[in-house]
Amino acid sequence: MVRGRAAAQGWFDGSEQTRGLRFSGAVELLRLLDHLTTRPRWPARDVPLPIVRLRRPPGTERPLDALVNRPANARGRRVPYALADGEALSRRKLLDDVVGQLASEVRGVPVLRFPRFALVEWLLDLTLPEDVKPENEEREIAREFRAHLKGRSRVTRDGVQDLAQDFPWWIRLAIGLVPRIGLALMALLWRPATWVGEQRLGGRSRGGFYRLARAVVKERLAVRHQNEVDALLVRALLEDLRRSHRRWTLWGTGRRRTGCPWLLLDDHGADSAGRWLTGAIGDARNAVRSGRSWRGNPLNRPDPLLVVVAVESGGPPGTHAADALAEYGDWLGQLSSSSRTWVLELDTDPSEPARGITGALSEFPPLRLRRAAAAPLVLLLLAGSLVAVPFLNHARCDEWWSPSPRSPLERVGDECIGVSADPLRHFVPDSVPADIRPALEDAYSRIVAENRRAALRPDAITVVFLSVLTPSTANSFHALVEELRGVWVAQKNSDVPMKVLLANGGEGPGGRGLASGDVAADKIVELAARDRSVVAVTGLSISTDTAKSVVKRLGSNALPVIGTLTSADDMASINEYYYQIGPNNLRESKVAAYYAQSRLNVTDVAIFFSGDPGDRYSQNLAEDARLSFAERGIAVSQYRSYRVANDDEGLAPASLGQGACPAQAKPGYAVFYAGRAQYLAEFLRGMNSRCQGTTPPVLASDSSTRFILEGTMAQFPNVRLDYLSFASPAAWADCAKVPFYKNYLDVFRKTCQTLGDGRSAAAYDAMQVLAEGVRQVRRTDPGARVREGLLAGIGSIRPDNAIQGATGRIGFGASTRLPADKAVLVLQGNTDTTSTPRLLCGELPFGEELAQGLAPDAGCPRDPQ
Repeated sequence: MVRGRAAAQGWFDGSEQTRGLRFSGAVELLRLLDHLTTRPRWPARDVPLPIVRLRRPPGTERPLDALVNRPANARGRRVPYALADGEALSRRKLLDDVVGQLASEVRGVPVLRFPRFALVEWLLDLTLPEDVKPENEEREIAREFRAHLKGRSRVTRDGVQDLAQDFPWWIRLAIGLVPRIGLALMALLWRPATWVGEQRLGGRSRGGFYRLARAVVKERLAVRHQNEVDALLVRALLEDLRRSHRRWTLWGTGRRRTGCPWLLLDDHGADSAGRWLTGAIGDARNAVRSGRSWRGNPLNRPDPLLVVVAVESGGPPGTHAADALAEYGDWLGQLSSSSRTWVLELDTDPSEPARGITGALSEFPPLRLRRAAAAPLVLLLLAGSLVAVPFLNHARCDEWWSPSPRSPLERVGDECIGVSADPLRHFVPDSVPADIRPALEDAYSRIVAENRRAALRPDAITVVFLSVLTPSTANSFHALVEELRGVWVAQKNSDVPMKVLLANGGEGPGGRGLASGDVAADKIVELAARDRSVVAVTGLSISTDTAKSVVKRLGSNALPVIGTLTSADDMASINEYYYQIGPNNLRESKVAAYYAQSRLNVTDVAIFFSGDPGDRYSQNLAEDARLSFAERGIAVSQYRSYRVANDDEGLAPASLGQGACPAQAKPGYAVFYAGRAQYLAEFLRGMNSRCQGTTPPVLASDSSTRFILEGTMAQFPNVRLDYLSFASPAAWADCAKVPFYKNYLDVFRKTCQTLGDGRSAAAYDAMQVLAEGVRQVRRTDPGARVREGLLAGIGSIRPDNAIQGATGRIGFGASTRLPADKAVLVLQGNTDTTSTPRLLCGELPFGEELAQGLAPDAGCPRDPQ
């Protein structure tokens, strides 16, 4: 009955729990520690806390493993605590471990924040490029601080915690939007930054946060003054605890902290980090700074940290633990003297257990803390939340009643941006055309169902598919459905269990695509910090400035990215974490020039492209085409852009089309259209209105695929339109002979004639590359973490061991991260939504089943090796 009653109290759960406490005086020691932990109700009665040093004979059991159950199982309000080994860690690592444990979530009170400690650590790790000019130093420091807020985390008992949580929202907002101004405002208005800027390093204070940051870099203070640096970290830790427990402010969280945090530390001798930390805490308490003057008596601002140190000692006996309460009273009385010591030393000897001690400990009640008297404030906050929460949750694309403090989504305009495991709720807007909605909902439902099956596997990985999930046109929705179907087919048939989360980068104004890609990338990074199963990102079917920024953000957080239909040349040079499935624009342009010369006998070409400054794909392809045509001796008679918006360069597409017609018959003349599909019809109408039946042949980019599939060619029966394509079912006499298309057609009840888009195959191949990368990691080390090894696993897919994808062989070059000699088709568009293959450069699977007359052309350009 005694054990059952004590176990219900939450403290004693068997004699094994008291190992290390079976000595005479253990109960008195617990009473003292409970007394020190419980904060008085009135702030004026706060008293300094000692460093309780428990000595025990060598070879005996340490009491810390038993004592840790007191704060861990406190009633009313649990107490933050840290249990650290002072022998196994360096000074910095010991402090990081202590802060990480103290910052863990504790039931009933807010999580402890350590902004001063985080600022000091950032200063010590701050570096600037060697060639930075003095006038640019503040800008570089601000950029480094923004990166620190977005990319740093600490490990707590609950997992990974984002360091940005240590900083208030207005600091994060200001630094995120205007880093340099935000840094200045922080240094001027935020108390933690002011406190750090006034600290002494190298024998003097620099008088400001920015000046101190600059001195740390220029004078290498972290290296030259290591002891002062370590002491500053300890002072920052204690000051953060003081601020978090303050009770003289109306809105401070310190009123709800009715218990003092514990630091349980093993001391392993004079040279250990634990011994240093004990002394550093005492030194920091003897020099407490308040405002801008040094107080004569540092006891006026005690910190709330209760330190309990366990040490093996064979020295002469001192005060026994049974006299702990009396010794504490004597210690407190002597503390105000000039020869004060912060250590309260007590002797323990668990080698000779006292009779009845286990029973006494079993009856000893758990640590019980009083409740904070905050009911009126709680009611006020509750009333405010009833008004504010629906608006806040609407902005986060969440249910109006959701109590969740965080959301993986953010509303930008009418679009939900970010990551969702429930795309049917977040990514099926009212603008979806009625004829497409069933197919879109079906694709999402299949992926979600497959996710549930994959979640049952312990070896499952998570892949984020990032694309424009809320487009503005029916054309784009059709393309999205095809990509989603390709992802699902790969997910369904892979031997690597994969969960696929959908991320929306947003369409944005003007249909430019991925307008909010940076926001989505940040949400993916936040998700990856919480969920270690997230290993990579795929999608990115459009080459824009935001797509490039997305790759930078994800790569800086060590997340590999596999692009599906991106082709701008510089995408593959952003960082080493980016790979793509399709060829780049340079290879496409070389194939286009070869086709124009060898099949169309072109000697003169006019090149037209988009004047949108954000459309890197179109402008890059046009420039590559100009060089490639010139290499083959083809004259470029026109090189002009059309405008998308009024502030863009160039003419309207129709006017540009009128200018594409030569003044008189011009043998060997053709047009190369490097623009987007949505402006091609207007361009062709302009040509027809001026050419009067002598419309020249048009060779268009791969972006024109949807133009053909929508049947728009029926409006231009007089125009010969050939276009480039990554892969197309039209390449085979019967595409059902290809395994991917067989799986696709069986499920979605289509035929090769009605399936004319290669987007699904590209998405399928991207997932295949990820799966092969995972296999490579697990073959090398079955127990390795996939995310850390995935980049090397993908990089090992080279041309000599290429995988056979539905879009052609995929083997990445050692320096380009592009598939070498990737297959490129040239198709002729027909007026009935079908296409006729005219040229194949590269290798497609099942070559014996290719369309009649279609075989890899030996004269095709090859990628440099």
